[in-house]
Amino acid sequence: MRIIAKPLGATAAVAIVIFLLNFTNYATIVNFIGLTFLLILLALFIHELGHVISGICSGYRFNYLTIGPISIDNSNRLRMKRNDSWFLFGGVASCSPLSSDLSSIAKQHKRFVAGGPVFSIMAAMIGLIVGMYTVKEWMTHFGIFNALIFLATILPYRGAIKSDGRVLLELTKGGKQTEEFLISLLLIKEMNSPAHPAEWSEAYIQQARTLKPTADNVMVGYILFYYALIKEGYEHASALLEPFKQLPVTKQNRYTLHFITHIRQIDLIVEGKYDEPRISELHQLLNPFEPIGYKRSEAILAAVKGDRQIAKLKLTEAFKEIDKTKNSFGFLYAEEKLTHILKNKILETA
Repeated sequence: MRIIAKPLGATAAVAIVIFLLNFTNYATIVNFIGLTFLLILLALFIHELGHVISGICSGYRFNYLTIGPISIDNSNRLRMKRNDSWFLFGGVASCSPLSSDLSSIAKQHKRFVAGGPVFSIMAAMIGLIVGMYTVKEWMTHFGIFNALIFLATILPYRGAIKSDGRVLLELTKGGKQTEEFLISLLLIKEMNSPAHPAEWSEAYIQQARTLKPTADNVMVGYILFYYALIKEGYEHASALLEPFKQLPVTKQNRYTLHFITHIRQIDLIVEGKYDEPRISELHQLLNPFEPIGYKRSEAILAAVKGDRQIAKLKLTEAFKEIDKTKNSFGFLYAEEKLTHILKNKILETA
């Protein structure tokens, strides 16, 4: 049953149901539903592909593209793998800068962000024109879906994540906020490199310390924490996140503050406070889209309930997630150390 709860399993199950219903009186309606689902996924893929192609053409490095149950990953080599996160089901593309020049990154990131809406509006126009002249209703629907995606992403709103339009607006405005955003891109670049945290650029670490502790600058907290964890240990690393821990968690920023929330859980374990209601409350704020932290959280929850075997199992799963791409992403060495710290604490008190 666990596989059906994941995107690939659920998609396969729906496909089987549609196939079987083709032998009933519901064939027409289920085929319409199936085609609509495929067209929506294709429209979302085109949007994310637009980001990737524009990013690569601008000089960015392609990291991954996820759509529906499939993810195309470029961590150490280009490969296709299954997507186990419902949070990413609607599509996400990741590219990172290769340059360290802020003015160059500003231009590159504008093109990267604009690529998605541009591809969506082009696909919308093609779909609507072809649908109009060939009287193919499904092409008209395809054009409408792309047009809706264009409108949904180009409007400059700010929800759980910023829309493409919002990011473009902020990049165009310039000023201190834009500079901080561009610095955060450099931090992402450093974190996503194969370099061990102990080898990260001291200049980037110093830049990170100058930025304000806001939800928008949470990447600052990541790089400072990982660097300090390797260099000076957990207590000092956790102390650096205190300003971020004071930020109120809202519907808009709960995913952004996912890591900070998880560290608050680990703080309780390190301090020997097995406060089950509080740990459970923090767990509810997390999401499996970040599997390493979520599996550690599940281990913590199992430990406070006295289920040592489940706690060990979840920590083993976290280590497996880390090992998948540790050689490609240096920050995972810090994640590995953090998981060992938690494992020792759980086994010590279990």
